[in-house]
Amino acid sequence: MKSIPYRLTPLPALALAATIGLMGCDNKSSTSSTQGDAQTAIKPRTETAAAVPGLKTNLAIDLGGGVTMEFVLIRPGSFTMGTDKNDAEKPAHKVTITKPFYLGKYEVTQEQWETVMGSNPSNFKGPKLPVERVSWSECRDFVDKLKETVPGHEFRLPTEAQWEYACRAGSAGDYCFGDGDKNLGEYAWYSSNAGSQTHPVGEKKPNAWGLYDMHGNVWEWCSDAYGPYSGEAVSDPAGATSGSHVLRGGSWGGEPGRLRSAHRINRSTTVYRYGNRGCRVMMGVGSAR
Repeated sequence: MKSIPYRLTPLPALALAATIGLMGCDNKSSTSSTQGDAQTAIKPRTETAAAVPGLKTNLAIDLGGGVTMEFVLIRPGSFTMGTDKNDAEKPAHKVTITKPFYLGKYEVTQEQWETVMGSNPSNFKGPKLPVERVSWSECRDFVDKLKETVPGHEFRLPTEAQWEYACRAGSAGDYCFGDGDKNLGEYAWYSSNAGSQTHPVGEKKPNAWGLYDMHGNVWEWCSDAYGPYSGEAVSDPAGATSGSHVLRGGSWGGEPGRLRSAHRINRSTTVYRYGNRGCRVMMGVGSAR
């Protein structure tokens, strides 16, 4: 594939502040860092944010043809991963994310997928709808092609730990906004409000760190293979290396319990003919300074 010229474009600070300030979650924190800074209207928590000199809070990658992919800086910190409520989520354990990374502000859309891959496998068609009916293997191919499209950048699927850390955004509850599903419809497309289909990304409220659709819309593939938690405190876990792979976040057809921050399922890496599986891209910080 011929490389497409690219640029890293910081998002307008005022627009970001207006969006997150009005829509962000007010949650109880379980992390040792926060994402609040001068670019957002989020009130500071009692913790202090890990300093990340020289990195912009928000970036947009130009994929060509007027299509961009937006990223949010996720700062280092610690959180409690998993729960003791469900066998697949046990045991709850401390995880430390030692390095900053960028995570897609939105799930990968169909126009982004088509720009990079030249095709669109989705069942529910629309440029701003999340891509779906994609396998883990195809998502891995997508990030490899993305590296060719935007040379000099590290792209991959997030680890399961990175995903849950970013999803919680400081919350120790079942969801980014706390416990109980009373307010879930404000943040997610799921069985009660989605009408049995996907919806354009970014229509619901973001979590406190500015990430949209972390609950619902489509399941999101992680880089890890599925495996049990050890229960020990760990740093930057990468999960198992072989077998079926992890999906997180729930989908448009999911019941509230399947949209919880800690909920995890595993599926084959090659079977993909389901209209509820998509992805979100992680980007390394090395070339974004």
